[in-house]
Amino acid sequence: MKELVFSGFGGQGVLTAGLVVSQMAIDSDKEVTWMPAYGPTMRGGTAHSVVKFSDSIIGSPNMEEIDILVAMNGPSVDAYSSLVKEGGYIIVNSDIVPENQVYPENVNILKVPCITLASRVSNPKGGNLVAIGAMIKKCGLFEKDEALCSMNRFFMDKGKDKFRELNTAAFESGYSI
Repeated sequence: MKELVFSGFGGQGVLTAGLVVSQMAIDSDKEVTWMPAYGPTMRGGTAHSVVKFSDSIIGSPNMEEIDILVAMNGPSVDAYSSLVKEGGYIIVNSDIVPENQVYPENVNILKVPCITLASRVSNPKGGNLVAIGAMIKKCGLFEKDEALCSMNRFFMDKGKDKFRELNTAAFESGYSI
C-alpha cells in the first residue's frame, strides 16, 4: 500500500492534487481512498488530502504512515514530516518553504520551485501539477504517459479540457526536475 499526503494553504490545489493522483491509481486498477480535510477558510486556511492506493482492500482512509508528503508550505512540513516513514519522500514547494526548514533525517527531500516553474509555463495556478510531475518522476509511482493521460482525463471530465496544454506543461516542468 502507498500512502500520500498533499498539504498546503487553501487555494494551492492540494485537494485537487489528491484527486488527480487518485485517478491515476484508479486507472492503474488499484483500490483507492481519498480523504480531504480543510480549515474554516477555503483560501488561505490549511488543507490536506490523504490518498491511499493498493492492490488489496484498504482498511482505513485515515493518515497513518506516509510514504510521500507533498508539502506546499512550511506549516505542512512542520505538521506531517514526522509521520513520513523511513526512506519516504517529502516533495517541498521551495518557493514558499523556507530554506532553513528542518526535516527528519531518515527521509528523502526533493525541493521543487513549484510556483516558479508553473509561472514559466504560463500556468500560475499549476504549482500542484508541477509537484505531481516531480513526484511521479522521483518516486516512480506510475508511468509518465499513463499519469499524464489520467490527469488530462480528470480535468476533461470536470469540463476543464481547455487547460490541457497548460496543465500538461506544468506537469512536464515538474517531471523535468
